[in-house]
Amino acid sequence: MIELSGLTKRFDDFTAVDGVTLSVQPGEILALLGPNGAGKTTTVRMLAAILKPTSGQATVAGFDTVRDAQAVRQHVGVLTEMPGLYLRMTALPYLDFFGQLWGLSAHQRTERIELLLRRFGLWETRDQRLAEYSKGRHGS
Repeated sequence: MIELSGLTKRFDDFTAVDGVTLSVQPGEILALLGPNGAGKTTTVRMLAAILKPTSGQATVAGFDTVRDAQAVRQHVGVLTEMPGLYLRMTALPYLDFFGQLWGLSAHQRTERIELLLRRFGLWETRDQRLAEYSKGRHGS
């Protein structure tokens, strides 16, 4: 179940999401449609406890996305069209950011990042910019 009440996200003077209220019941499917810049990705990132809302509240599977952020992250996975951070970033700082979201120590992050990059055959490309990684499409 997903519940949003007045969910808002502002970046300085720009309002990306403005007072969204909705409810998604178990088994329902929700699609967010709209033009570029409509706030779809920002909304999804707030629901995944990656971004904190400026105001309002959201719960996912009964967990508050701010107060219970760790539990939300354990129940939700997100893959957006564009990487969540800067395309110029490389794998190491990008993965380190998400390790911090999970509350891992610096030592744990370093070990885990190397383990995962090696496991998936990406260790040799760790200094490559995110924008240069293949998304798996033919010809990419």
